[in-house]
Amino acid sequence: MASLREMQRDFAAALRDPAVSCAVLPPENLAVYRNNGTITFREALEQTFPVVRRRVGDDYFRQLSALYRERFPSRSGDLHWVGRDFAGFLDDYLAGGEYQWLADLGRIEWARAESSVTPELSSLGVDALAGYSSDALEHMAFGLQPSLRMVASAYPVYTVWLTNQADNAPPVDQSSGPERGMIRARHDSIEVRRLDLPAFSFVSALISGATLGDAMSPASLDARALTVLLGFLFSEGLVCSLTLRA
Repeated sequence: MASLREMQRDFAAALRDPAVSCAVLPPENLAVYRNNGTITFREALEQTFPVVRRRVGDDYFRQLSALYRERFPSRSGDLHWVGRDFAGFLDDYLAGGEYQWLADLGRIEWARAESSVTPELSSLGVDALAGYSSDALEHMAFGLQPSLRMVASAYPVYTVWLTNQADNAPPVDQSSGPERGMIRARHDSIEVRRLDLPAFSFVSALISGATLGDAMSPASLDARALTVLLGFLFSEGLVCSLTLRA
């Protein structure tokens, strides 16, 4: 007699593939479970990637959902995470085509999903820097909000996402160039915001663990630009901790 684990494995396999037999339920009952599983999986993707769905249409999104599920079946009881690999799937599936930009649009929407389940911590004010000398500041590491995500693209995907927050949004000219920006939880909502290249490079370096002095180099910041970006970090409530490194 098959063990419980073996029966569960066979049942799961039969849900994904009609050609697989299962001793637990007759085929007609399995079809009901299979249909419910397909719909539930797709609805979870639709909730996570609403703008991707809008841009490709319902029928094509159903196709993408079915193909994605074949390659990346849900391995968690929490359907929030079924979209974890969707952007990478779109990268491979749409590679070399005119819709490859949808993968980066998917990265923005997945970043929103991640940020939505990440806590927003108490932030520091700019006065937290007052206790440090100017010489010490370059050795300062910034702990930023854990929900903060940075996404860069060769396509104008932030414009696409922001434009599609309204109904009947027109297509965006994909030749208009690259964009980059940040996604973060803020006051019970998720903010999506474009950044210019210096700001994106600077914040990305800080997230990776660079000190203030080291983060200035990839962003090519002078003292004035640094002052502006520090003001941005603190005024936006992005700084949660400061650590002075030897």
